[in-house]
Amino acid sequence: MKKCLCLVLLILVFYSFETLASKARLEALGDSSTGSMYIEDARNVLLNPAQLNFHRDFITMEWGNTNQESSNNDVDGAATPKAEGGMFRSYGSMVYGLYFGSESDESNTYRSAAGVETEQNNTDVFIAGDFGLQWGLRYTYHSYKDEQATVEKESQANRLRVGLIGGNTEGFAKLGMSNKSKNDGGAEYEQNSSYEVGVTQILGDIDLMARASSLEATENDSGDEIKSQSVYIGAAKQYKLNDSANAWTSAWFRKDNYECETTFSASCDGSDEKQDTYVPVIVSLEVAVKDWLSLRGSVSHEVFGQSENGDGDAKTREDTTKVAAGATLTFGDLALDGMIGNSKRVEDTAGEDSDTIGSDTSSGNGTLRGDTLMSRLSITYKF
Repeated sequence: MKKCLCLVLLILVFYSFETLASKARLEALGDSSTGSMYIEDARNVLLNPAQLNFHRDFITMEWGNTNQESSNNDVDGAATPKAEGGMFRSYGSMVYGLYFGSESDESNTYRSAAGVETEQNNTDVFIAGDFGLQWGLRYTYHSYKDEQATVEKESQANRLRVGLIGGNTEGFAKLGMSNKSKNDGGAEYEQNSSYEVGVTQILGDIDLMARASSLEATENDSGDEIKSQSVYIGAAKQYKLNDSANAWTSAWFRKDNYECETTFSASCDGSDEKQDTYVPVIVSLEVAVKDWLSLRGSVSHEVFGQSENGDGDAKTREDTTKVAAGATLTFGDLALDGMIGNSKRVEDTAGEDSDTIGSDTSSGNGTLRGDTLMSRLSITYKF
């Protein structure tokens, strides 16, 4: 009886800690590394800071590159992970946090297209509390200047994110307060407006979700503009398969619209307009195979996916079936997370072997690499 009770307690402790995880866990489960609207995870505090009321007293670190000059390192991804991390601590009913290195991939994509400095050295300040309604605030600050370069550079950005949770309803909103980057006498990127809103409503064992975002920016030297709008509507359900296994299913209707002038034409695949309409379905599984080891994976597939350019020509979205996998090694209150099987060895132009890394197992050729068993690593410690 004691052995059974200890085993149950170990599983409960493991799963209560498992929610304090990483980019790797969410991506392995088929969701976004910026936070999930239906999978319980500590990274959700970045999406909705009110979640800090449920995830407190932990330190997390994401391993990655800090070199802004390295090739293709403007946007965080499996092949180009960005270093980031921080600490969250509760004092009474309040929770405070400092987080470093979290950059906007959307902002950096358009900044790179404009030929200006991308975000770096970002600092996030968090505060959250509960007055019958859980609330949270996240303020992002970025500032950079280089007067020593041949072409002087200056960059700054400020964003505010607000979250609320009441009963079975939670919502968040992000407002881009300012976002500018310029090279002296040359290119200059300025974000004219930016916002994002989202809401999750729990009905029984079903999560109903809606999300919308909009951005408008200008490359002031040329006058070229980029406008993007996205709308997501979805539903998800979690299944407790047994004491050591959970599964999730989710389905979304998504629509992304882009209007691109020359500087930003890559976002429209070389056209002046682009509209993506797609319906992804995701099935995810997570199993505690040992009290110190958890394995997880997901398969996602678009049952409908179409991309249409400014001339009205449509094209089916290609290669939409993806499988991802990951693992967590747990040592007491310390967890090491990573992705599995998302790299392959290829020859470069000089005939030398190098690694190509992807966000799913499609880049691994169905093999388990012993020399690069886990990538996109992170450490989380709960205290």
